[in-house]
Amino acid sequence: MNILQETHGQVLLVAPTGRLDSETSGELELVLHDAGTIGRRHFVIDLAAVTYVSSAGLRVLLALAKRLDGGVGSVRLCGLSASVRQVFDIAGFTAMFALFPNRHGALEQHPHKLDTSAALMNTAAQLLGVEREQASGDADVPRDTVRTEAAAHLLGVAVNHDDLQQRSTVVGPAVSVAPATTATDSSAKRRPGDN
Repeated sequence: MNILQETHGQVLLVAPTGRLDSETSGELELVLHDAGTIGRRHFVIDLAAVTYVSSAGLRVLLALAKRLDGGVGSVRLCGLSASVRQVFDIAGFTAMFALFPNRHGALEQHPHKLDTSAALMNTAAQLLGVEREQASGDADVPRDTVRTEAAAHLLGVAVNHDDLQQRSTVVGPAVSVAPATTATDSSAKRRPGDN
């Protein structure tokens, strides 16, 4: 079973393909467990490419819903084919989940789809083990903004540099970065130390 995973803010989109039965449900269960271990609490499960769901597949989805019950997180299901929807109806699972026709609909109005740049930078800093400090009563902010910016870039997150400068403490010597020039830029000047 192939399982696509995409991150949309705080939401993890999980899209399994094929049959979700006793032979394959363990793979989905492992993906969902691992995501929960690293703090994921909001899920969109896209079942558009799932052709069959057995009781074992239903059990995995039920376990996820129970784990996130009580406002701890959220589960949205989307893309159910007519046959998969019928299984959900017969099992009484239709009322247990928020159902959407497709992933766009499930993500479009999700309250956790977007994440602020500061929250993502804090997550990146935490993953990197960067020290944190209180800055003028604000929430914890990363001290090592260079590594945090690099991590945010790797995560595909746009960083608000104004927010970064106002909320961060510079550690080490100040470094000025010159804008990059291209080989065709005739006005490019040599910097000291260039050979």
